[in-house]
Amino acid sequence: MAGTTVNSAAERRAVRSQANLALGILKRWGTIIVIVLVGLLFAALSPYFGTVSNFNNILFSMIVSALVSMGLTYVVAAGSFDLSIGVVVTTVSITTALLIPHTGWELAIIGALVVACAIGLVNGLLVTYARLSGIVSTLGMMFVLGGINQYLTNGYQVPVDYGQVAFRFLGQGRLGPIGFPVILLAAVFVLGHILSTRSRAGHYIGAVGDNPMAAYYSGILVYRWVIVAFILSALFAGIGGVILTSISSSAQPVGGEGYLLEAFAAVFLGATILGKGKPHLLGTLLGVFFLYMVSSGMNMVGISFATRQLFNGLVLILAVGANALLNREEIHLKFI
Repeated sequence: MAGTTVNSAAERRAVRSQANLALGILKRWGTIIVIVLVGLLFAALSPYFGTVSNFNNILFSMIVSALVSMGLTYVVAAGSFDLSIGVVVTTVSITTALLIPHTGWELAIIGALVVACAIGLVNGLLVTYARLSGIVSTLGMMFVLGGINQYLTNGYQVPVDYGQVAFRFLGQGRLGPIGFPVILLAAVFVLGHILSTRSRAGHYIGAVGDNPMAAYYSGILVYRWVIVAFILSALFAGIGGVILTSISSSAQPVGGEGYLLEAFAAVFLGATILGKGKPHLLGTLLGVFFLYMVSSGMNMVGISFATRQLFNGLVLILAVGANALLNREEIHLKFI
């Protein structure tokens, strides 16, 4: 009887061990498995989906959204939100187009990115020293910038002279089979990834987001790194705005507003990749790729745009829920 009891206990431990192993694999690789399976499904449904040409199209179409989403990753990692990122894209795009005839494209880009950083600085100051929530302050900034953009453009697009060949190459050029903006995206990602994983700034931003009080008592200047996170968010969105202007050879008065939902969906979906449960740039980039891969696949099989929008909203809700499960051992104290 004792031997039977020991064997039963050993079997239960073995079953639990196997279940924990399977759960660990699912937790770490589950999102990537889903991405691969969805890609295989669309490849089976459409002969054009799995082609190199379509892969390049997906990468090209996701460039601006990826930049915006990567910037947002820093703010979410710091424990806040930035609802102004889409309008920052528009503002920088308009600023670039307006400055090019007067300063040349090089100084126009620098000036527009300085404007982006200034917007991020104001957002950061409102969230920290003015003690406003990230949602309230950046929502207000979104409306302010929207009004400024309408004032600057009178509701019309701002064209860029087709003689600006070098500027247009930033968004339309190719190096061999690869679009030059894809190369720019890769370069920005590498720099951003190094910043977030190998630098003091990335470490401190993550520490502030995990536990601001613990970070404060550890000697970390909490306000400083929250402000830095907002500046980085606006800067990345600004780079996206410059590339958007180059791609379209013009600036639209409402050109960047559509990136907000995609960015949040990508950040929270990316937080579940590799089972981290925390925002990270690699996950965000893969999250953007997944959203645009699904959009491309749905388009090829004839699914409507409204359904694709519905899918993005569901992904955001499910990704936030999965992120909460990955962090269920933490006390839930953030309600805004």
